[in-house]
Amino acid sequence: MNRKSRCLFIQTVLYLWCAAFPVDASWALGQQGASAGTAGGATSPGIGSDAISQSVQQFEQDGIRIEFALRAAEQNPGGQEAQVGQTMLAEFALRDTRTGRPLALGKPKAWMSARLSETVSAERTCSDKIRSLSSGQLGSRPDVDLNGYAIATLNHDKTVTFINPHMAFTPTKLEHIVPLPGVGTDWLLSRNGRTLYVTLSDEGRIAVIDTTTHRMIHTISTGVSSRPTRLALQPDGRAVWVGLDGLAQVAAIDPETHGIAKTISVGAGTHAFAFSSDSSYLVVTNSESNTVSMIDLRTAAVAATRPVGKTPVTAAYGAAARRFYVGSLNGTTIDALDPATLRTVATIPTQQGVVALRFEPTGRFAISVNQLDSTLSVIDTATNAVIGSTTVVKDPDQITFTERYAYVRGIESEKFSLIDLADLRRGKPAPVEIQAGQHAPSTAPDQLGIADMVVPAPEGNTVMVANAPDRTLYFYQEGMMAPMGTFSNYKRMPRGILILDRSLKEVAPGVYRAPVTFAKAGRYDVPLLIDRPRTMHCFQATVRESADGISMAAAPRPPIIRTDVGNAPVQARVPIAMIFTVLDAMTQQPIAGLRDVQVLVFEPPGTWQQRRHAREVEPGRYTVTQAFPHAGEYRVMVQTLSGHLRYAQGTAVVQQVIPETSRSEKQMQRAEGLRQ
Repeated sequence: MNRKSRCLFIQTVLYLWCAAFPVDASWALGQQGASAGTAGGATSPGIGSDAISQSVQQFEQDGIRIEFALRAAEQNPGGQEAQVGQTMLAEFALRDTRTGRPLALGKPKAWMSARLSETVSAERTCSDKIRSLSSGQLGSRPDVDLNGYAIATLNHDKTVTFINPHMAFTPTKLEHIVPLPGVGTDWLLSRNGRTLYVTLSDEGRIAVIDTTTHRMIHTISTGVSSRPTRLALQPDGRAVWVGLDGLAQVAAIDPETHGIAKTISVGAGTHAFAFSSDSSYLVVTNSESNTVSMIDLRTAAVAATRPVGKTPVTAAYGAAARRFYVGSLNGTTIDALDPATLRTVATIPTQQGVVALRFEPTGRFAISVNQLDSTLSVIDTATNAVIGSTTVVKDPDQITFTERYAYVRGIESEKFSLIDLADLRRGKPAPVEIQAGQHAPSTAPDQLGIADMVVPAPEGNTVMVANAPDRTLYFYQEGMMAPMGTFSNYKRMPRGILILDRSLKEVAPGVYRAPVTFAKAGRYDVPLLIDRPRTMHCFQATVRESADGISMAAAPRPPIIRTDVGNAPVQARVPIAMIFTVLDAMTQQPIAGLRDVQVLVFEPPGTWQQRRHAREVEPGRYTVTQAFPHAGEYRVMVQTLSGHLRYAQGTAVVQQVIPETSRSEKQMQRAEGLRQ
């Protein structure tokens, strides 16, 4: 092989390697972060002392000591080392170097990135790595982000989508799409945030989604005509309850096995839930029987059945009064029940039309929403009396709270009512109407559901509002008269919205903690940033394979790509439309809404190549227009990172290209066609 041939061969190999394995900006840790200040094996009494923990690493700078450890969560105390599929707690403690006292320096920022190589030469410094990760760009995404949160939407097209609102300078914030075997009705996030349960009423099933791998891992059958509808989480996290509206039953799901642990017969109708704060009692409404079933959770049996107002549809537990309160759509009272005596202890007069009843954050004041007369009422449970009422947006159906405000959605209004909780507690609610979209929810009547459409964001003073007919999510910051921004739901009508908060939280003075679950084994770099004083350091963590093979089961399956590319030769220099259908590997259904489908076309050995973003022309069908420069044999490959498919995982399709037909030959063919 001569020198020129060797150069061409090396160039080809390098090109194909880069095409198949794009460089990950988080592949390495600088020598500075790998060694500075790490005290492996030294255990600090101030971190992880209440559970089994790995060795604590320490770093000191300018009088600040930072401690980092990964420890087993309380519900998973069986192992000392982090492993794939196990929920761990990442914990950072900020302390004074001399005294050991906690430091109030504000919440740090941290990330975790799996190493793709153990080579240390030419690695970037820790500061360069942190600068890249904090930019939020797509090429710098960590494996675990301990700073932000994700938005999940339950959609009309049998999907759940995961959106990252913190992604900057990218064409899409859509990260993952999970197809469902039916239209979702209600959903619930598990206590540790790892599992998402979705009721599929028409299918008689409950879908179980792993929020770490973004896969549907299981479906729970509830029986023919069972109509699983509402979901509720027991406060102690030991069970997820679902109302089987078609069978006059409720069922308890074991969150560990995802199987039905207990089925209890109750009254007929739709079922709503309310738990006592100590997980001793559960109240279930029975809308057709005009009763509530009071279930003793210690014995998992109905302790009493009590009559209430006509068509009970909502219930809530008041922690201050230690009583259950039940609202009825066609009744004229709100009933208060005492779990200690299993009896009705008060009836509070109201008007027909109560559809929602919730307690504000102190647990003393119950807020009822009346859909028929578009009003809101405040009940003081200390006196069991209505202390104030007001008119809100038309046909209200849901109420949500932050620490300072109440938000009321109306299905006949494109606005929501905002009410200061201080005014509510005084019995003088003064609502302000805030724009929440272009269309009222009732303009898409088929998408009106029971899942929350307004949810608080982790910032504490913001909410996310889902608008189905707009196919849009609105970001609202308290104190403003209009939303601060919007997020596309990618042509899907949301039927529910929730927040997956994975950020660090202060659990003790100077101690910050977040749950993490790893999808793959290996060594991880853990960069940490404190803004004031400016302090940064890169710790390390090791994750081993799961003993029960969770890593293999949890790996997302890339989608299937179907195309007619390569079926017939095409002419050089003539633009053609190449169409690709993206199918879910499990359900074989088209995956719609992908915004990052890319097509790579190259001519071996790699001296000519082009990459193009595909455009969706039909649900799940994507196209690019391509012209080949000359005759030859080309390769075509597809990639979608949000769909877990890289070029290296797919199969290259061979496309034969023939010489372009000359102009005179074209004219002769056209003339021959006219004569015929």
